[in-house]
Amino acid sequence: MKNFVLKFLVTVIFCSYFGTSSFTQKLSQERKIDSLSVITQLDSLKKNFETNKEIPIRYELVVYKAISYFPELIGVKMKFKVQKIKTTLNTRPSVASIFFRRKSKRTYIVRIDESNSSNKVTLRDASFNARVGVFGHEFNHIVDYSKRSFIGVVARAFAYSSKKSKEKFEKEIDKLTIDKGLGWQLYDWSFYVLNKSKGTEKYKKFKRLIYLEPCEINDFLFQ
Repeated sequence: MKNFVLKFLVTVIFCSYFGTSSFTQKLSQERKIDSLSVITQLDSLKKNFETNKEIPIRYELVVYKAISYFPELIGVKMKFKVQKIKTTLNTRPSVASIFFRRKSKRTYIVRIDESNSSNKVTLRDASFNARVGVFGHEFNHIVDYSKRSFIGVVARAFAYSSKKSKEKFEKEIDKLTIDKGLGWQLYDWSFYVLNKSKGTEKYKKFKRLIYLEPCEINDFLFQ
């Protein structure tokens, strides 16, 4: 009898463990965007978005996929520039367009850091899925800016004057990215930054404070 009970318990534990592992693997596959499948969609995506977007060729695939979640940005002018900055990506309206153009006619600059520094978080080391997530976050910044007047944009700039207000702002943007359907992609980006990237511990501590962590994103996904 004891041997039967022992065998039964071992069987239950075995099936439970491997069944869950299989389910988790399946879920992971389903939530990821296949870059090869996006290639087949690229011409269609470019047809909708390329007329007013200046994108380096090496980023076309991921940018067009991320922006496909934002039909409201079809008519918005964007320029993607490779520059040395303190973070991986950032997005701002161009200075000239803030002062001299209506908010519907602004140009937005997305700056990308390609530094080879050993302690920087770089796009090249992140998965395609994670890259889509972080670009989605940046595009939500553009959505936010596009709804704001000159005074509103200035107010957003002041939000970066303190860690507390910056945390509130960036976590709002993260939540909007999840609402757009890019929650798993944002999760993969956050997980990469905190657990796989070459970023310094100081930088990762800052990221944990200002942005949603993977466990927090996961909670929103399963609400």
